[in-house]
Amino acid sequence: MLMALVMLAIASSLAIGIWYKNQLSLARINNLQKSYQAKHYSQGMLLWASDILREDYAQDENQHDSSLDAWLQGIQGMVVEDAVLSGKLVGLNNRFNVNNLIIDGTKSEPHVAYFRNLLLALELDVNLADKVIDWMDADQTPELNGAEDFVYLAKSPSYQTSGQHFKHINELSLLDGLNAEDFSRLKPYISTLPVTNVATKMNVNTLPAVMLSALHPLITNEMALRLYQEGRASHLTLADFYQDSSIRFVLNDDIRNLIRPLISTQTLHLQASSLVQMEGSRFLMYALLQRNNAGDARVISRSMSPYLP
Repeated sequence: MLMALVMLAIASSLAIGIWYKNQLSLARINNLQKSYQAKHYSQGMLLWASDILREDYAQDENQHDSSLDAWLQGIQGMVVEDAVLSGKLVGLNNRFNVNNLIIDGTKSEPHVAYFRNLLLALELDVNLADKVIDWMDADQTPELNGAEDFVYLAKSPSYQTSGQHFKHINELSLLDGLNAEDFSRLKPYISTLPVTNVATKMNVNTLPAVMLSALHPLITNEMALRLYQEGRASHLTLADFYQDSSIRFVLNDDIRNLIRPLISTQTLHLQASSLVQMEGSRFLMYALLQRNNAGDARVISRSMSPYLP
């Protein structure tokens, strides 16, 4: 009788173990299947994004973007066969791209000047511009108020400058002298978009007032607020922007030519987010899109975390 009970216990344990492994395998297969389906739904959402962006420019003779564009509305709660889909597009050209400070291996003076103006407007240390440049450039010769490897190697723990463009905004938190409070104040106004030999441009229709005032010292805070129009600015072209009554008689041709490389009326870089809900599971994915002048968008990179801070 005792032997029979022992054998029964062993058999029960083996059966439970086999059952548990089978259940675990089934759950793993189910999760993989859901993940695979969610990935395809997400790719479908990106096709939707590309179509709506292309259509936006096809219907726009001047091909401009503003905070009033229909593509900003996104999709909420679209029901498909076995999932609920939501998607959103967010423009990224309403921020200053710090990677523009170094273009094709050379310091870009118009962008450096703008970044200094922005730091002043935000009441931050203007020397931060030199430290950003030193972080990205290939040499070990510091800018006037910069910091190269010898500064960072003296820290504990020690580290080195990257010698390349920033990959993520949070990388700036490593800069010498930039504390958490100042970094939090700066983050809403900067981006780290990829650049090659051509600088990205800021959309004057979506720039906050403080960034508009940083375009040139002659643009006062009051002028910038009028240009901002409570977020409803919609200049069709840069010529339209220059003719705005707020700055029409303030910016001469020389100043306009000086800031022209910085700005446009288009949003050519966007963050696309897709949320796929399936049987109690949520799959949230992000993609960085680059749009051409015809409105067509291509995926530059994908991520499980947002590109915006």
